[in-house]
Order: sequence, then C-alpha cells, then structure tokens
Amino acid sequence: MNPDRSPSNADAKGVVLITGASSGIGAAFARELGRRGFDLILTGRRQEQLERLAQALRHTHSIRAEVIIAELADDAALEQLAERVRSEAQLEMLINNAGFGSGGAPFHQQDYAVHQAMLKVHVQATVRLTYAALPTLLARRRGAIINVSSVAAFFPIPYQVMYSATKEFIRAFSEALAIELRGSGVQVQALCPGFTRTDFHARLGADPERFYRTSGPMKAMSAEEVVQASLRCLARGEVICVPGAHNRFVSYLPYLVPRRLQHWLLGHFGRQMAM
Repeated sequence: MNPDRSPSNADAKGVVLITGASSGIGAAFARELGRRGFDLILTGRRQEQLERLAQALRHTHSIRAEVIIAELADDAALEQLAERVRSEAQLEMLINNAGFGSGGAPFHQQDYAVHQAMLKVHVQATVRLTYAALPTLLARRRGAIINVSSVAAFFPIPYQVMYSATKEFIRAFSEALAIELRGSGVQVQALCPGFTRTDFHARLGADPERFYRTSGPMKAMSAEEVVQASLRCLARGEVICVPGAHNRFVSYLPYLVPRRLQHWLLGHFGRQMAM
C-alpha cells in the first residue's frame, strides 16, 4: 500500500485501527495518518486522552475517529476488539502498537502477573488482531499490518527478559508472515524502534533522561520521527524497519560480536539499566 495517499483521492479512503493510541508512537501514527486522510479507530486504556486526540483529529482533518477503550490483557475485551477488526469492511491498516515495559529485577523476583499480562498484550493480542484483520485485507488485496517491536528484539536482555523475548516474537512473527503473504498485496512490517521520547519510561517510574542521551548509540528519537521512518519503510516494502542509523548499527551487533562477548556486554548493560 502507499501510505502517502491524499485525502482528496476517494479511492484512498480506508480505516486504520491503532492499539495503544493514547500517547507516544500510537498517537503519532494517529496524527500522521489522520493528516493523510485515513479514518481511524483508536484503542487504548486511557479514555480521556483518546477522546481528546480523536476530537482534535476530527476537527482538524474532517475524518472519522472512533474510540474503543480496551484492556488487551483481558481475554473478553480482546475478543470484542478482534470482532470489531473483523467486521470493518474498509480496513486498510492495522497497527499493533500496544505494549508496556517491566524490569529492574531478576525474572523470578518480578510479579508473575506482570509476565502474564505482557505475554497477552505483546504476543496474544498481536496474533489475535492480525488473525482478525487478514481476511478483509486479503479479500481487498491491499493494506498493511505494522507490528511494533523494538530494537530489544535483537538481543536477550537480562532484567528485561520478558520484554526482549516478547518483542523478538513480534519481529519473527511479522517477518515470517510477510514472507508467507508475498504477492498477496498485503504488507507486514515489524517496526523496531530504539529509545523513543514517549511516556514509556516515566510510566515505569524511571527518570526518562537516563535513557534519552543526546549522543552515541543510546540517542533517543521522537515518536514522530519513528512514525515517519515506519511509513517510509512501508512505501519501500521493507519488512524489518529499524528507525535511525544508530539503532540500525546496534541491530547488526549480534551478527558482528561473538556470543560470549555479547552475553558479557548484555549482562553489564542489563545491570546498569536495572540500577
């Protein structure tokens, strides 16, 4: 698909469903795709933020912006959202962006309920909504699914065991599905951003400026920069999208650095992040 379609082109009108749309990368996708004339279905848990965003997009771009409050770790809520995806005849794009972080302690010392919720939000919801979207997209022979992974998907990160593992699942799932769907007219992308200036770390109770350094491989990008990179990758048909030259360099390290040295470096990095 061509995400640069003009809102004046009647054939371009379609619906984009975005999970985790209340802030950060999800909200940036909503603003950019609304500007390009797509109707939107915005989902998340924070109703006030979603309603405010939807109202602004309706007013500014004269598009339809529907809000659905959904806790994706809840099986019943996920099934309801999957049915909404399945029933949308004009579905053009699904963006599985919902996610959260955890960490700061060894795996066995963290609350198992948090591990379980992360599996449901990162893995189960991504798979379920993708499964619900594909029949419509394939019937239309057009459209795209963007699954938001992370540069953490390229590394086994201690003290963030579940986060890096579930993000690696999203990357591998997306890449395999993209190969399977080749020639169908439907694109699949794994978006793998590095540190991004959102409320992600603040919601973990961490000081964001610890993560948002201004130089070196830890340099943070804005959510808007990540979205622009994703849509450029989509226009070029790239399956794995790693925004930022510094993040692309980091993503190549597993292929360049011996595994034993990788493990030592990751252990040091994980301990520093957990402090």
